[in-house]
Amino acid sequence: MIRIFSSITFILITDILSVSAQNINNWILANQKIPVEKIYMHTDGENYFTGDTAWFKVYIIDSRSNQLIPKTENVYVRLVDNFGNTVLQSVLPGYGGQASGNFIFSENLKPGNYLIQAYTNYLFNFKPEAFFSKLITISKPSPNHVGLGNSVHSKGMVAALDFMPEGGVLLENITNLIAFKAISKTGYGVNAKGVIKDEKGDVITTFSSDYRGMGLLFLTPQSGKSYFATVEGFPSFKYKFEQKNAGIKIQLVNNNSKEVICNIAGNSESVAGKNYILASMYRGEVIFYQPFKMDGINKVFKFESNILKPGINKLVLLDENLMPVSERLLFSRTSGVNNIKAGMGTDKFSKRSPVKLIIADDKNLGEENFSQLSVSVVNELMIPEGGFSENILSHLWINSEINGFVESSADLFNDSEISSEAKLRLVMLTIGYSKYFWNEAPGTQQQIKYPQEAGISLKGTARNLHTGKLIENGEITMAIEKDEEVGFLSQKTDSAGGFNFKGLIFTDTAKVHLQAKSESGKMNTDITIEPVFKNGPVSESEVMALTEKTESPGELAKLKYKVLNENRKNQPKKKVSKNQNKDTGHGIQNEFRLYKSVDFVLEVDEFEQSYNNIIDYMVGKVPGVDISGNDIRIRGTGTFNSETLPLFLIDGVPLVENSVFLNLPKEVSKNTDDQGNNKSNANEQLIQTVKAIPLGDVDKVEVLKSAQNLSLFGTKGSNGVIAIYTRRGKQISEKSLAAGIIEKHVAGYATYKSFYSPFYTPENSGSKQPDLRILLY
Repeated sequence: MIRIFSSITFILITDILSVSAQNINNWILANQKIPVEKIYMHTDGENYFTGDTAWFKVYIIDSRSNQLIPKTENVYVRLVDNFGNTVLQSVLPGYGGQASGNFIFSENLKPGNYLIQAYTNYLFNFKPEAFFSKLITISKPSPNHVGLGNSVHSKGMVAALDFMPEGGVLLENITNLIAFKAISKTGYGVNAKGVIKDEKGDVITTFSSDYRGMGLLFLTPQSGKSYFATVEGFPSFKYKFEQKNAGIKIQLVNNNSKEVICNIAGNSESVAGKNYILASMYRGEVIFYQPFKMDGINKVFKFESNILKPGINKLVLLDENLMPVSERLLFSRTSGVNNIKAGMGTDKFSKRSPVKLIIADDKNLGEENFSQLSVSVVNELMIPEGGFSENILSHLWINSEINGFVESSADLFNDSEISSEAKLRLVMLTIGYSKYFWNEAPGTQQQIKYPQEAGISLKGTARNLHTGKLIENGEITMAIEKDEEVGFLSQKTDSAGGFNFKGLIFTDTAKVHLQAKSESGKMNTDITIEPVFKNGPVSESEVMALTEKTESPGELAKLKYKVLNENRKNQPKKKVSKNQNKDTGHGIQNEFRLYKSVDFVLEVDEFEQSYNNIIDYMVGKVPGVDISGNDIRIRGTGTFNSETLPLFLIDGVPLVENSVFLNLPKEVSKNTDDQGNNKSNANEQLIQTVKAIPLGDVDKVEVLKSAQNLSLFGTKGSNGVIAIYTRRGKQISEKSLAAGIIEKHVAGYATYKSFYSPFYTPENSGSKQPDLRILLY
């Protein structure tokens, strides 16, 4: 609900309100932003080693209500190296705004900094900062590892420095608060100090950073004078301040738990008597606004803090034409956080005794109102000296609200070095100054391109094999095999030759066969499949931060090395069966088939060149199969409506006209199909398609004619089945089996791996073997 704020230190002028009401409502609607999903990933650590498993849980939250998204959604998770390349990836099913998963870091993974990302399809509507991104370090265990713990980024060299006046403008003849931030070449804040001089070289003031390269200074520019800033150790740097001789801006006087006081300050009589509006916005919505007239060149506003929303709020000053002339971000700690209390009831434990973790909240809420929690129990050495770089509070309130790289956002809520309030004020005045996420978020009038998405989608395009022209209204038939189960789907291509099989649900990898035909039924087509996993963009500032040299804590590396040695000592030796790697048959272990046995197998020599095609090759070699030109019959099978042509399978995919589903036959007439097409022409096309397969690519032909085998194919197999298999040794991840047919292995949802927790009993709890695990639970 939008409110007109009335608790102000001056009397409201009612005629200003009545005149502005319609226009301000239009401005509010025009500046409203679409809802945004906020995504957070809780990991069990930030420093890992090769061979480790990283465990994580993902939360998807509505930006307005801060409640978990109730819909089912795909969650894409990936590990990115310092070149922006995807190293690991997985798709997770998100239920009720939550998803869980893990990454196994290979022993061969290159040590260094990585970015772990999580996002949904819906978040592609926004900038990369809408994705969850977190820097982690992966090292190799070492007995002599000398770690640096938390890298001291603040002591690097200054590569860039920027000055940002409060309210967005530097006004002459009044005192201006100016914030600054110095960064290294990798984007981390670094200590900086320098001086500000006028055009004569006289020193006006000095400045030095207070926290991670950020600091404040005051400057009162005089008319007709120029001002420049220089930085120690950065001789090439010279910054010229640009001031305005007439203007107006927002100045924040006070912001505490009880009240907010701000001053609307002008530096010229030209602002006196003019109408303005002060509005407060939160995540793309106007919370309240206040029209007013400037009596002089200053106007003070005072209001209670609880009118603000938790996190970053934006104050906007609008002129009489509803054009923004000044903005100011401020951070509010109003209610919205439920503090968790955790304890164990005792601080004394016997060896391998059970530990009871007691979790409660500070508001004494009932169980039905309690939060969703994820907990990891780790060795204390896994916790960096300064704490973890971010948490759910700092991510939802800071990282996801500001574009670009925000280092160690969790530390902003700690009273170390300087107070938490001072840190947050610096961030609002620097990084938030020009990189506030909601300034560039799409408005409600804009069309959403990427909807919320659930299920695995297999999409692609079909083109004419010879002309490259997209095939409109073509027929796409898909067969998908997983765990000895087979499903068949069919659909038409759209005007752009595209197809999209949505909502597929399977884990790990499934084998997919796709067949494409033109609208006229011809198979001279080429199929292109899009990757199932959606690679998202990575911001430039995050890639730069990955290049910073960091080290994992040395003691943790030594402990990890000790753990590995202990595990090797106690690892039982594996017994390898002599037949473990023996082939189970002629390529049969990888083949796509519905049936378990065959009635006859005809194998084809790889270098056979004596025949033009596989049909000619079969003549006289397969008992019970009569071939005369394009007339092919399997003796001993019943005919269906006088139709004699057997069903052909190409690597398990049925080669049938109009893509009829197996086991779901359609009733057809004697000479025409259900669209009235002449079946003799259709049969001839099928035979020509089979003959087009290069004989050197055919591995074998399997013939099915027994009732037990044919029953699997319904009436479509009543005339027998001829299954042609191509050579598997030539197979790649996506293989064109023949014109219009491809095979592909598709990765579905990642399977959840259970965490191993040892079961201690009275018999083994006293064991001398140490339990040196770094991650305990």
